[in-house]
Amino acid sequence: MADYAGALSSKVNRVHRSTYLPSMTNIATVIYEDTESVDAVVVDPELTHQLDGLEKLEGTYPFTLEKSHKTYRFNLFLRNLSNPSYRERFLSSKEALMTECQLTEEEKDMIRELRWIEMIQYGAIFFGLEKLSAVMGRSNPEIYASMRGETMEQFQASRKVSMTYSVGKK
Repeated sequence: MADYAGALSSKVNRVHRSTYLPSMTNIATVIYEDTESVDAVVVDPELTHQLDGLEKLEGTYPFTLEKSHKTYRFNLFLRNLSNPSYRERFLSSKEALMTECQLTEEEKDMIRELRWIEMIQYGAIFFGLEKLSAVMGRSNPEIYASMRGETMEQFQASRKVSMTYSVGKK
């Protein structure tokens, strides 16, 4: 294993890898599994002190390793909406697809009701929310307005320039 393996032992299996280029920044995921025991990871406070108290900042929802692990399946579901055949399945049989993808009832409800801010708080990656919004015919500013608890008119009035854009056709 290369030096970048960090806290992993020298004997690992790669159990998953994916890459996705939604715009200008690539999103890559790789999951390794140790095949031998390793010592517990000790977090060095000298390296993490800049994050202390971050969760107390209003409107900040840290995306931690724990959250990433918990929401992997949910984020993969959202990311897959960039696939045309997956989108068609979503639009024609959303409930069946969400069940097939093993989404929890909480996750299904957030998607059904387009509860954008709750999805971010839960650990959704915004690029995934853009895919969902495009499939649902919503623009990015509509997501932002909803996250702020505003109508589109209220949100647009707070902007220097009123605009509507999306990763979809809108």
